[in-house]
Amino acid sequence: MAEKKPIPIAEIITGLIIVIILMVVALPRFIHWAEGSIIDNEASKLFYDLGTAQNTAIQNIHKVWIVFQGTSEYMIFEDINGNGARDGGEPVRKTKLDPGVQFGINLDPPIQNVWGTATIAQPIDFIGGKKKFYFMPSGAASSTGAVYLIALTDVGNSDADIRAVKVIGANGEISVVRFSPGDSPPWK
Repeated sequence: MAEKKPIPIAEIITGLIIVIILMVVALPRFIHWAEGSIIDNEASKLFYDLGTAQNTAIQNIHKVWIVFQGTSEYMIFEDINGNGARDGGEPVRKTKLDPGVQFGINLDPPIQNVWGTATIAQPIDFIGGKKKFYFMPSGAASSTGAVYLIALTDVGNSDADIRAVKVIGANGEISVVRFSPGDSPPWK
């Protein structure tokens, strides 16, 4: 039986140095990619929920409300009796954002809204400062606006990964856009 030779210390140190260099270079990029993926997922989920609410309003021929609550939750309910309030027996769905994401923006430096007409003042930005709107049986929305999403780690640090879900009231068009600092226009 042949004796096993020990691994030379120089090879061990070289291997460790390579692993450390890879971690230093790759880990921040991986973390940034992971945060962007989480925000993309949350924006897609909100986009899908809004599309479902719009389709429900059209199919069931009554208003479907979307109400944003706090910094990380929204509720969608069918307004069967048309009174604008959630009543017992009306279908409702509450959704909470991933714990690493919230409705949010950084105010310093200020950035332009998705329309390019003003700076963003609040994370839920519908005409008249509303935090709720509804889809009508025609598919149109009661208000035009946008919902901005940011990673908690970016709050106070960076706007690079902000996403927005925007709604055009007149036709109910829903879209997801990404903030791209330095580009013109900054939302794509």
